Amino acid sequence: MTGTFILSLDCEGKWGVADHLDAGNHATLTDARLRDAYRAILDVLDRYAVPATFAFVGVFAEPAERLRLLLPMLEEMDGDAGGYLTPALADMREGTRQGWHGDWAVEMVQSARSDHEIGLHGVTHVPWGDVGVRFVEAERALLGQLTNPTRDARTFIYPRNKVGHVDQLSTMGIEGYRAAKHHSSRVASLLSEFALHEKPDQPCDRDGDQGVIPAGRFLNFKAGLRRFVPTAVTVRRGANMLERAARKGGIVHYWLHPENLAAAPDTIDTLEGIVRHAAKLRDSGKCEIMTQLDYVDRQIAA
Repeated sequence: MTGTFILSLDCEGKWGVADHLDAGNHATLTDARLRDAYRAILDVLDRYAVPATFAFVGVFAEPAERLRLLLPMLEEMDGDAGGYLTPALADMREGTRQGWHGDWAVEMVQSARSDHEIGLHGVTHVPWGDVGVRFVEAERALLGQLTNPTRDARTFIYPRNKVGHVDQLSTMGIEGYRAAKHHSSRVASLLSEFALHEKPDQPCDRDGDQGVIPAGRFLNFKAGLRRFVPTAVTVRRGANMLERAARKGGIVHYWLHPENLAAAPDTIDTLEGIVRHAAKLRDSGKCEIMTQLDYVDRQIAA
């Protein structure tokens, strides 16, 4: 029996917080701090030869000069997005202009020694669970105008984990998506960090023509009350799940935002601890390490 480990990253820049920008976002999500965060993550993954899925917001993956040409299209879409994009457009035109363009991050991922997957985390990060099909169709049209590798992505991570319009994914070339857990309170989520004997996930059924990757767990990051959760506790929780999966089968899927490390750089120690343990089990033949696409391809072949 072997377990499965998956690591996925929601790569957003400022697009993930475009609807609630504040001084803290502007201070932490700078180009320099984002570069440091991506570099730290890729260094860890290269150190242990662990592939991961980096799912980029499509417009974040564009170079600045290309994105400028798309601003009129984004302004037109904003009406169907409930104004989600308004602060982003204002900051790109007249504000800090920081944190919106991550083509350099795509290049870093593609240049890494490990063979990472480039996935899609929405085209604009507007949650599909909050919009109608007309906006989804506009995103599909916008995706066709992009020049970065998200155009060819085959797995999808829903912005804010709000699953919706699953029937539209295949029209964008998507073959599988990350599932979402039922919403829990912040207190319950925090307390779950101390559940040291939690069971791994089990395989999900396909959803129509889409493969479904188990929802997994958010990697605790060292900000707010979460900074009081000891790194050793989070790593032990992950290690216990990995050991159980190695003995009895199951999937251990962790996800995080690289942007979390821009706000709380010490989070890298937690990530490294879990990645190290997964790599140790892989090297002893007890664990497979997969990208989301690897997992979906296995579902299709089964």
